[in-house]
Amino acid sequence: MMRWGQLFKRKDLQHLIQELANENRLRRVLGPISLTALGVGCIIGAGIFVMTGRAAAEDAGPAITISYAVAALGCVFAALCYAEFAAMAPVAGSAYTYAYATLGELLAWIIGWDLILEYAMACACVAAGWANYLNEFLRTCFGVEIPERFCSDPFSTPGALFNLPAVGIMLVVTVILIVGIRESAVANAALTLVKLVVVLFVIGLGFTLINQDQNNWTDVPYGKRLSTAELTVSKVVADKVRGNRPAKDLTKAELAQIDVDAAYVRAKLALDKAEAMKIEMVKAGDMPAEQADAELSAAQATLAAAQAKVTDPARFDEIIADINAAAREATAEKWGLLGAIISPERLKPLDDAFRTNYTPYGISGIMLGAAIVFFAFIGFDSISTHAEEAINPQRDIPIAILASLGICTILYVLVAAVITGMEPYYQIDTKAAIAAAFRKQAEAKGSGVLRISSVLIATGALAGLTSVLLVTFLSQARIFLAMARDKLLPPSIFAAVHPRFKTPHISTALTGLVICVTAAFTPIADLEKMVNIGTLFAFVIVCVTVLILRFQDPTMARPFRCPLIYFVAPAGILVNVSMMLFLPVSTWLRLVIWMGLGLVIYFAYGYRHSILGKELVRDLAKEGIGPTDGPLRS
Repeated sequence: MMRWGQLFKRKDLQHLIQELANENRLRRVLGPISLTALGVGCIIGAGIFVMTGRAAAEDAGPAITISYAVAALGCVFAALCYAEFAAMAPVAGSAYTYAYATLGELLAWIIGWDLILEYAMACACVAAGWANYLNEFLRTCFGVEIPERFCSDPFSTPGALFNLPAVGIMLVVTVILIVGIRESAVANAALTLVKLVVVLFVIGLGFTLINQDQNNWTDVPYGKRLSTAELTVSKVVADKVRGNRPAKDLTKAELAQIDVDAAYVRAKLALDKAEAMKIEMVKAGDMPAEQADAELSAAQATLAAAQAKVTDPARFDEIIADINAAAREATAEKWGLLGAIISPERLKPLDDAFRTNYTPYGISGIMLGAAIVFFAFIGFDSISTHAEEAINPQRDIPIAILASLGICTILYVLVAAVITGMEPYYQIDTKAAIAAAFRKQAEAKGSGVLRISSVLIATGALAGLTSVLLVTFLSQARIFLAMARDKLLPPSIFAAVHPRFKTPHISTALTGLVICVTAAFTPIADLEKMVNIGTLFAFVIVCVTVLILRFQDPTMARPFRCPLIYFVAPAGILVNVSMMLFLPVSTWLRLVIWMGLGLVIYFAYGYRHSILGKELVRDLAKEGIGPTDGPLRS
């Protein structure tokens, strides 16, 4: 019979600290500077180098700076809660460990399983971003690039096979982390230094390149924002060309046809948008009539040029109908789970009320942008997973969390302002935004200095993304280690520590292979959303947990106390849940499926082998109660 008491049996915090004396403990080699470098190394990377461009172009426009501020606000609340917990329980495990001590075994398993998803998907996502910047580096330096067949996933790019560079960098990082924490910490510190220099260089030089003729933050008409129809063109056209065949079977001629057809469809949609701007924005006084006429003439010329390259334009009527249908679905998806609860038509007036040239996508764009770029802030919570390796965890962990979060938030907002100021947001490269922006400036001005700058930025981005992989994957292994020590996962695999390197080598190697496969075949947009929902979910639980512990044990020693806890924790829950509501329903479904799989594994293995569960059985046996005598209370 089920031992109900085991599901909610909690691990004593003092017992967690005493566990540090056991054998196979990790080495205490990390001080506050190293821990801050770990945090900065994990935070800066995907957010600045990849996420900023995608979120600005497709979701928030120039208001991506507001999105970062909203995401940072949620992070500040969660960071303060994390800091209190990390100082109280200086062992590996992060939110998993803290939930075990306050909410019980079942919820601890749920959090740990969620963190496994978060870190694994983050590694795969960053590896895919690394591949994009490698191509940008090759394009800028040598005028060549890796063919898309070997540099993208087959689901988002017609004709692609798999993402070879993403697999390559993940294999390298896996080997580095098996060697040991000291070696990987040194490598991370060096990469972080290079990355910070490049980021500061981008901010300094970028502000001098902001368009002086047109203020791209406020002067670009909001009517030029990328519509959901425009964002669905490539997929719908490619599906029509390939029919029922796998995308990898498309010939070069068919791939070329997709490009020509997509260009024509985009030109038709652009003409429709220009006509709508002339009617709506001129009438509202948001756009001069002369500018609207110029936009319309340019759109007509573009359509004429595109139409000359296609045969039988009438055949595109069906394609455009399919695009409009896909656009309606995409519009609802931009409102996420909230759009599934409340009709997007009823929410549209709210969007329109917030729509300006600076906020072209309205409130839904700002919040979706915040939910997307929240991915960029996962670094601070990874610091707490290294508490067991900190020299003075009670002091060093809170300092490192708050310092790394503050540094990175400022840098994110400044870089976002630079990128959206250098060129209109709808023209931003969504794959390698920063390096591509400087390359475009170099090509437009014929400047050798700017070309060199673009090369340096691409190099720094590669270093930055590599450091993110190092730290994030390092944190992934520590979560497995903590769960295996509690016998919720097989310790022979996930808690095995290499006798020489003192690292969890088996779990690192196995997880590395899984991440390689994921990075090779999964679209980066799907990866980033899975990371986001996993991260936000974990942060909400942390805020709940620290609040519960204040009531359960208010006298417990807290080397770091979260200020205004009865405001900070509820505010963290509110802000982070609000961002979760703007993530797509499909992302929520994937999370539910993943968590369901986790529960199956827990009841099939973890529940039966848990250390606390066996202790509970022994305690009951002393009282003469067998494990099948009925439900228990913790």
